[in-house]
Amino acid sequence: MGRMWIIVAALANAVSPAEASSLARQTAIAVQSAYDAQLGLASFDSAWARIHASHYDPAFNGIDWLGVRQQLRPLAERASSIAELRAVIRDMLARLGESHYSLIPADVADAVDPARVRALDAPGDAGLEMRLAEGELAVWRVDPEGPAARAGIRPGLVVETIDAYRPADALRRVLVLQDPAERRKALTQFLWSANAQPDGPAGSVTVIQLRAEDGAVTTHRVTRRRRPGEPVRFGNLPTFFARLDHHTVGDHANCVGVIQFNVWMVPLMPAFDRAVDQTRHCRGIIIDLRGNPGGVAGMVMGLAGHFMTQRVPLGTMRSRGTALNFVVNPRLVDAQARPVQPFDGPLAILIDDMSVSTTEIFAGGMQALGRARVFGQTSAGQALPAALLRLPDGDVLMHVVADFTAAGGTRIEGRGVVPDESVAVTRTDLQAGRDAAMQAAIAWIRSRTHS
Repeated sequence: MGRMWIIVAALANAVSPAEASSLARQTAIAVQSAYDAQLGLASFDSAWARIHASHYDPAFNGIDWLGVRQQLRPLAERASSIAELRAVIRDMLARLGESHYSLIPADVADAVDPARVRALDAPGDAGLEMRLAEGELAVWRVDPEGPAARAGIRPGLVVETIDAYRPADALRRVLVLQDPAERRKALTQFLWSANAQPDGPAGSVTVIQLRAEDGAVTTHRVTRRRRPGEPVRFGNLPTFFARLDHHTVGDHANCVGVIQFNVWMVPLMPAFDRAVDQTRHCRGIIIDLRGNPGGVAGMVMGLAGHFMTQRVPLGTMRSRGTALNFVVNPRLVDAQARPVQPFDGPLAILIDDMSVSTTEIFAGGMQALGRARVFGQTSAGQALPAALLRLPDGDVLMHVVADFTAAGGTRIEGRGVVPDESVAVTRTDLQAGRDAAMQAAIAWIRSRTHS
């Protein structure tokens, strides 16, 4: 599953150019004074060797990878500062012509690394989610039955602190990055780290400070609940607590079905089958994949089969010497093994800048086939199986080990799935209790079925 990274263009306004320039100068001075030439050269060698061993194309897309090393290694050896070394490594990565290869500076990686915050598989949570709204981290969704709601937390409030964590500080470290691709990836990681901050042991307390539109700051003590969902392990990834919810909007004869799940894990497949059975009478179905980080990629074939009658390709993932074709597997029986036809009504998919990996494969594939209309925000553009390597000097290399193209040859990596209807997250909508992307999808389904 691809690592989880993201960007929102509005963030460019969160820090002024003068502040960004000042912080960049301070960081450069600090790291240059401590530069270790041996570690720098070892970092160059480590980055080159990892890509040499793992790039999905043994021909490196026509690049003479051995020649790149011969040309650039002397420059890395002569580097006298971390800034000079990073420039050499970034030049090396740029030779590949792939936007998703990047070098994350050590201080940025430390600020947004989930391994340095509370573990993602901590058994307790606060019952809230956060997103970037107009350049600031804001409360996006609150479980009405959860502890955050009981503590008086409502959507639209800006997050000042979560215990000792200050999101604005971490965000500033990200925004000084000059390379757009690096900034995009680091912002994605920032969002995942920020959303992990309220997690911890069930029964313990997290203290969250929030700022209202009028500038008033309130403090909320939230007692964490036991995290809802079914605990699932997959490889070496943290434990995920898989959840699927579904409901209908409107009366029975004119309803729209809504299915939302938080991770692509096999135990959720029977629940998805039942959810489709219980909403197939509706005029249209919405699949809400906002904030879904992916998981088991093979699930997309069976899930797509609920909505298509033909075995058509969703896309292809290619690594060294192998190719995996994702093909729709039409579902011709329901959860009770009774014959049915795949749902043929309007299908909408909701995504945002925390929709990653398998989510992008599904949304991009269904969009490319013309079977679904996509609403929300451009996804992370991290659809590929990816890995992170901490280099000897502390910087982090991000690299991929396979390539994916959606139906029709569209590449999602670096680009993301671009919605058919883009819907921004605003504090005004959040404070008013409006889910603008959901409302747009419902309106589209109703327009299609009442025309």
